[in-house]
Amino acid sequence: MCICSGCGKLIDSKFYYCPWCGYSRLEQEKEDSMELRFRQLTERQKKQRQLQIEQMQAQLDDLERELSMMVLSVEMAR
Repeated sequence: MCICSGCGKLIDSKFYYCPWCGYSRLEQEKEDSMELRFRQLTERQKKQRQLQIEQMQAQLDDLERELSMMVLSVEMAR
């Protein structure tokens, strides 16, 4: 048994359409599936952006170390 998203009445989960209001369970499942895929996509994008940020931070740290060494070597050469 499940609840119809159209009218809120309890219907047999084997029904593709609500016998009370005619609402299509297939459309609801399709929408739910699309929403789930969208959430998964946005989560993957968020993780990818976080990974890119971490990589950029590591590159900036490396550049900062190199710059510090260059400044130190210039000061020592004076």
